[in-house]
Amino acid sequence: MQGLIDYHMHSILSDGKNTHEEMIKRGIELGLDEIGFSDHVCLKPVSWAISPIDIPVMTEQILALREKYSDQIKVLYGIEMDYFPGKEQEIQELIASLPLDYVIGSVHFIGDWNFDTDKSLYGKWTNDELYHMYYELIQLAANSGLFDTIGHLDIIKKFRIYPESNLSGLVEETLKVIKENKLVVELNTGGLDRPCAELTPSPYIVERCYHHHIPMTISSDAHSTKQIARHYETGLTLMKKVGFEKIATFENRELKMTRIP
Repeated sequence: MQGLIDYHMHSILSDGKNTHEEMIKRGIELGLDEIGFSDHVCLKPVSWAISPIDIPVMTEQILALREKYSDQIKVLYGIEMDYFPGKEQEIQELIASLPLDYVIGSVHFIGDWNFDTDKSLYGKWTNDELYHMYYELIQLAANSGLFDTIGHLDIIKKFRIYPESNLSGLVEETLKVIKENKLVVELNTGGLDRPCAELTPSPYIVERCYHHHIPMTISSDAHSTKQIARHYETGLTLMKKVGFEKIATFENRELKMTRIP
């Protein structure tokens, strides 16, 4: 996997099963050029996000490991930050307090409902209504100026929840907002192991990202060493078929483009 990266992964400090160092060693075994950590950071007190008291621990560990393994792999420090409308200032202050290489902006909540883990409210709205609420939050996140990458763009489909009608216009509107704000969209290969059994975003959205000249990166959303770079052949084959020749990489929150090997 020479020339490749994996920027979306979680350690035992959030909801992963392995330490940062264990995941780095696996990345080296796989031949990755770069590995980036993105433990969950969430303003709401949830079990799957890093505890505020552990954030300094996370920083210390990642920076020390970056130095330790600098001659074998490039280690980047990122976070996956939940977006909440009206909390932009608080989110910005937290992000600014950390020496980050990139920030993945994700939406896991509609109001107080964590639709990513709690299936109890599905059916309260039509799927079309649900999709509109979700993509409106994605657009707000993109317009916030807080993030570098939008994570698992169409994760609302996770539990095989699909719109009743053609919402391609909503997708187009959202992608235009993402483009206007010069954001990256990740191709999250972990979606193939979720109930939807599909890349996130879908092949259709990947094609539309290419059409709009939106840069994409590739990531596994690994929660264990076994999941690092999972399904990359599938994801990269799709990207190349669509027309992508480069993937987005970061350092000190500056975007760089790297040719797909």
